[in-house]
Amino acid sequence: MSPEIFASSLLLALAFLTALAWKWRIKIKTAMWGGIIIGGLNGLIVAWIQSVTNGLNIAHLILIELCLILIMTFIIIMARFYRDPERYPTETESVILSPADGKVIYINQVEKGSSLVSTKGKKKFELDEIASTDVLANAAYLMGIDMNILNVHVNRSPIGGEIIFWKRTKGRFMSLRKPESEIENERVTTVISNGKFSIGVIQISSRLVRKIVSYFGKGDSLEIGQRLGAIVFGSQVDIIIPELDNFRMEVKPGDEVKAGISVLARYG
Repeated sequence: MSPEIFASSLLLALAFLTALAWKWRIKIKTAMWGGIIIGGLNGLIVAWIQSVTNGLNIAHLILIELCLILIMTFIIIMARFYRDPERYPTETESVILSPADGKVIYINQVEKGSSLVSTKGKKKFELDEIASTDVLANAAYLMGIDMNILNVHVNRSPIGGEIIFWKRTKGRFMSLRKPESEIENERVTTVISNGKFSIGVIQISSRLVRKIVSYFGKGDSLEIGQRLGAIVFGSQVDIIIPELDNFRMEVKPGDEVKAGISVLARYG
């Protein structure tokens, strides 16, 4: 392999994936490893192309490198995004499981007797679909989980029970980085009751998302950790937790969680 081809492939892949990681909130370490792997494979392929075609100049080779990097990155992202692994909760008693893969970005405490609101930065926004009912009148915490493009995007039920409330709220598909996106992005709100208390799960779209898929509706029963629905591409899932006896939060902002596996809280 020509050292020049290998070096240019590696540098192009690292630069592209690092920029992508910043844009889509992916770990830089993950992007660096991806850049090394894709850049190395790309260098091998372009070197082979150079060996069988003598008429290509450096400009043509760089163009081929860029095209191959884009194709390889797209294939890897699609393969990871559409994963739907089988998962079985290791704990099912007196626990609330994560409904989504991703990173906990906030845990907001809800004041007793106040309207249920979502806080982003210094601004607060009332969740109208919940505020207009009494299904979550004793809400105590609102937690947000950010899902990047490499996370599994199938969401799971945090508790076992019956769906007592389901509503799709149409939105404007704004960026989740904007404070007002909590109420202007399309979302699907599902409230699950186990007969003792209720948990709310809010699937929130991102700017690129045009589809939130729900596998169940009002009146359906779910087991803890069962598939609840899915959001296409980057997105966010909020979970509303009520006031419970002997409640203990098991995560904090910045923690990575997995749907149907990670314990968000314990009670009882």
